[in-house]
Amino acid sequence: MQSLLKGLEKLLEGISKISITAAALITLTIAIMGTIDVMTTNVIKQAIPGAVEMSSAGLALLVFFGLAVASRSGDHIKVDILINRLPGRGRSICSAIGYLVTTIFFMFWAQQLWFLARKSWSIRETVLGLIQFPLYPVKIAIFLALAVATVETIRRFALSVVTIFRKETGN
Repeated sequence: MQSLLKGLEKLLEGISKISITAAALITLTIAIMGTIDVMTTNVIKQAIPGAVEMSSAGLALLVFFGLAVASRSGDHIKVDILINRLPGRGRSICSAIGYLVTTIFFMFWAQQLWFLARKSWSIRETVLGLIQFPLYPVKIAIFLALAVATVETIRRFALSVVTIFRKETGN
């Protein structure tokens, strides 16, 4: 059982590294594309066709890959002013409740994104603009990123619960 958990932990860590690498590449691509678009617009008075649409899709991907990474590292928004005033066990209980609520929210959200991605795939949805490119891979990637964030939040919830019971039993 312990080796299974360690294997799962390594798998999630690898997926998290892939997510952060993808987010970095998306950020770089958006920055380069935006810079070139602004330069060509100002110098030769010609915008890059499809730059706005591709940037919009990239920003959506960036947000969801960021969610996956933030869920892994626990770098999410907290109300520290209240939490820091609680004893250790109280902090652990608040963390567990927060992760549970987040997990439930992410699960519902992932379900809706699954339906959206499936529909987009079935109609082979494309972006309407000067350059049409398929949108369904973006929606599928967004769903997968949120699925990773959901699994990470479940992992963090489980760790919080374990921490509560360790403090309770004194181990």
